[in-house]
Amino acid sequence: MIYILGVKGGIGKTTFSIYFAKHLSSLGKKVLYIDCDYLSFGSLILGHKNIGLVREIENRLPPLSRSLEYISSFYVLKLFTDPLDSSKIYRLEEKIYNAFEKIKDLDIEYIILDSTVGLMPDDIIIKSLEKLSILEKGVYLTDIGSLNATIRYAKMWSNLQYKALVVNMVPPIPEELSEAISIVKNVYPYNMFNTIAIVPFDEELYNYNPSREIQNKRLNLILLSMLNNSDNIIIN
Repeated sequence: MIYILGVKGGIGKTTFSIYFAKHLSSLGKKVLYIDCDYLSFGSLILGHKNIGLVREIENRLPPLSRSLEYISSFYVLKLFTDPLDSSKIYRLEEKIYNAFEKIKDLDIEYIILDSTVGLMPDDIIIKSLEKLSILEKGVYLTDIGSLNATIRYAKMWSNLQYKALVVNMVPPIPEELSEAISIVKNVYPYNMFNTIAIVPFDEELYNYNPSREIQNKRLNLILLSMLNNSDNIIIN
């Protein structure tokens, strides 16, 4: 289970989540992408137009009957129909957990969670997923400006067995890249993270279209490091 996390919107969480899901599925893996963003942007661009799990439970419909769809080459589970649904999950905790239990029937190998901004480890969605007893890993996406806040945020997630820090969308000019590398190498402690990576701005990723096949070597290396549980510094 890979959580894509961050404290800032527009930093690439949905792009990374869908890219990882597509890449793993292209390797023949059975993948579940969970859209935990209150705005459900990932579901929208993937073409999932049905209701989310919270609304499904609220309407007493069979769990996963409408919120789960097989799109492209992997499963897509939409949690929220609109942002107001996020306030309803606290009274539906047990039913959400029971719905997630049905995920086991899909025989999924990898779960990618596309999180909302600032998702906390004690969130009901996270607690329900933890009960599935699957190895949990996290990717913390940030830009240079929100790096300090992201470091503090990552410290709250003590339950994860593997952590990757990714400084995303760094302008691909020598001065900007050099500054980002210097900050990452000299300021922040590596012992907090298994992998640290810098991903330069890429127009294809910025305008990511899941229907088109693209490959990004940095993202592939980040994912490979996580799958192999290896420590890595990907900055050059």
